[in-house]
Amino acid sequence: MQENIMKNSERRLIDEALESQPIKNTFRLSWEFITLNRNFTFTLMGVFIALHLLGMIPVLALVFMVFAGVFGLAIQIYIGKVFYQTADIHNYLDKIEKSKIDMVSYTSIAPAFGAYIGGLVFLFLMAFLFGVVANSMGLIHEGMSESDLIKMMASLGMPMILALLVLLYLQPLVQANIILAKNFNEGFKAVFTIFSPNLWKRAFQKAYFFYVVILGIIVLSTIFIVATFLNFFASMIGLALLSHIVLLGCLYIFMVIMAVGSVMAKRIVE
Repeated sequence: MQENIMKNSERRLIDEALESQPIKNTFRLSWEFITLNRNFTFTLMGVFIALHLLGMIPVLALVFMVFAGVFGLAIQIYIGKVFYQTADIHNYLDKIEKSKIDMVSYTSIAPAFGAYIGGLVFLFLMAFLFGVVANSMGLIHEGMSESDLIKMMASLGMPMILALLVLLYLQPLVQANIILAKNFNEGFKAVFTIFSPNLWKRAFQKAYFFYVVILGIIVLSTIFIVATFLNFFASMIGLALLSHIVLLGCLYIFMVIMAVGSVMAKRIVE
C-alpha cells in the first residue's frame, strides 16, 4: 500500500500514458518527439545516417560502426530519460522543443559507451557459452566444413530460437535500465541486469507480458514489411544506397519508439 501511495505522489506523464491505451500512447508520444522539433530530429537522424554510411568505408569501418552504435544508444538514453522524468504533457512538449544535439552528447554519451562495451562483453559471453554447449554435445570437431556448420546450427535451432525470444522479451527492461544509467559504470552494469532474478520476476507480470508482446508484434511486423519493400524497391531500380539511407531513417524512428516503449515497460512493473 505504501508503494502505491508513493507511486501516486510521484505521478508523471508516463503514468497517464499507461492508464489508458498504452500501446497507442507509446506511438503517439514517440511521434511527438520525432515531429515537434524537426531541426533536432533531422540533425540526430543526419548524424546517425552519416556515421553508418562512413562505416561502409573499409579502412574506417570499425571506428565509425562503434561511433554509430554509441550514438544510437545515446539518442535512446536522452529520449527515454526525457519521457520517463517528465511531469506532464506540457513539460514534455517544452523539453522536446528545447532539445539540442549538444544535450544528447553532454548527458548520454558516457552511459551509452558503457552500455556498448557491456553489450560487446555480453555477446562474447553468449558466443563462449554457445561454443561450450555445442562442444559438450559433440557438434564441434576439427576440420569442420561449411555443411558441418550448417548442420550444427540446425541441431541447435530450437534452443537458439527460444533463447532469442527470451532475450527479446526481457530486452525492454534491460534497455530501460541502460536509459536510466547516469555514467559509464552504470551503463556497463545495466546490460547485465538481464541476469537479475528480480528483473525476471518482474518480467512475468501479466500487464508487462501483454504490453511487450503486442508492441513487439507491431514493431517487428512493421520493420519486416518496410525492409522487404525497400529491398524490392532497391532491386527494381538499382538504388541500393538510397534504399539503405531510407532504412536507416526508419531505424531512427524505431529507436525512438523503443526508447519510449522500454521505459513504459519498466514503469509497468515498478
